[in-house]
Amino acid sequence: MTFILSVIAERRSQCCQLEFLFNYYLRMLWKYHRQSKLAKVWESVVRGLQIYPFSSKLYKSLVEISMLHTAANKLRWIFDDYCHKKPSVIIWLFALSFEMSRGYSQHRIHGLFERALANGRLHNSVVLWRCYIAYEINVVCNPSAARRIFFRAIHACPWSKKLWLDGFIKLNSVLTAKELSDLHEVMRDKEINLRTDIYEILLQDEMES
Repeated sequence: MTFILSVIAERRSQCCQLEFLFNYYLRMLWKYHRQSKLAKVWESVVRGLQIYPFSSKLYKSLVEISMLHTAANKLRWIFDDYCHKKPSVIIWLFALSFEMSRGYSQHRIHGLFERALANGRLHNSVVLWRCYIAYEINVVCNPSAARRIFFRAIHACPWSKKLWLDGFIKLNSVLTAKELSDLHEVMRDKEINLRTDIYEILLQDEMES
């Protein structure tokens, strides 16, 4: 393992091929983890993240191993460390999905969303804002909170058509008719054009639900 990592670290110019090789090595370790202890697989993944800190496959492996072997706090420490040192949407999404899968407190999950979006590099992440809105609507069932987050989101990412449409499709039950009309006008002013009439979208959503 030490030899593999040293070769990878020295030959970063071939990072795509070597990352593929490293992931293959991990799959073999994971497949035969009964013969090789899970702790060895965990150690290999953690060391791999030092070279590929944005690898979704490695974070997925961490979460899977933690379900069988590692205490939740240990994985939280790793997520917190990487979110601080090398923040990315990928890391935050895995940290959030881990907490949700374990059914941990809404307070902690809210805190993770707020910490992620407070980061200057991630404040304009449409994916994170949409996930936050969806979490409030579908998991917490708090449309009022989703409404507040929505207005923060369109302020942070005014160019995103998908975010604006979330207001019409996901929040039409909590936004007033005037607010929906005002949103439509602002979209026009920003030249965010729709291929169909907004009322047709609302009608279609109502029929599907």
